[in-house]
This record gives sequence, C-alpha cells and structure tokens, in this order.
Amino acid sequence: MKLAALLLVLAPILPAAHRPTGWMRFEATAYSTEGETASGKVTREGRTVAADPAMIPLGSRIEVREAGAYSGTYTVQDTGRRLAGRHIDFFIADRAEAKQFGKKPVRVRILQRGSAENK
Repeated sequence: MKLAALLLVLAPILPAAHRPTGWMRFEATAYSTEGETASGKVTREGRTVAADPAMIPLGSRIEVREAGAYSGTYTVQDTGRRLAGRHIDFFIADRAEAKQFGKKPVRVRILQRGSAENK
C-alpha cells in the first residue's frame, strides 16, 4: 500500500500534525542553485522543494500533482527568498531545464507536517 493511501486509512487515529490535508492549488516554479538549504540539507533533484514556511513548514512531506515529470512526493527543505503563500519551487539541477519549467499551476497536499509545526 502506498504511503498516501495508508495515511488516509490511518487519518482518524493519527495526531493532527501527521494527518494528510486536502488538495490545494499552488503555483510552481523551479530553481537550480545548488548548495545547503534552509533546513541544512544539500539540494537534491527529485527530493528538494522550497515553500513558504507559513504555508508548509520545513520538513513537511508533500505530494505534488499536475507538474508533469516533476509530480511526486517531496520534502520541503528550503524556503526561498521570494516564496510567499501558495508557491513551491522545485530544485532542478540543470539550469536550462529549471528555466524551461517556467510557472505551472499544480495541486499540493501535505502528507506529514514538518517539525516546525509540531512544536
């Protein structure tokens, strides 16, 4: 059973901080600056995404849909200087590919909130 499906089955008995949320509309962009993220992790394509910590706390596991090849499950590891509200930023190592990604409307749901919100 996939993690997302398992969490939905267990949602009634999980603490609120660990319950999945419903789908939300976000705008997605991409960045290619490699290095250490706001969470102290090193950027990694296919895993790292940045978000406004007021919307999605660092360390949160999210599922993204309608992002083409970039749809999938990510960990919010970065915050980005210009991210505000319903905006996520994928890390894509190749600069040209990140630029080609452009801006896309995507659907996001939080599978597990990061520790910043669990305090």
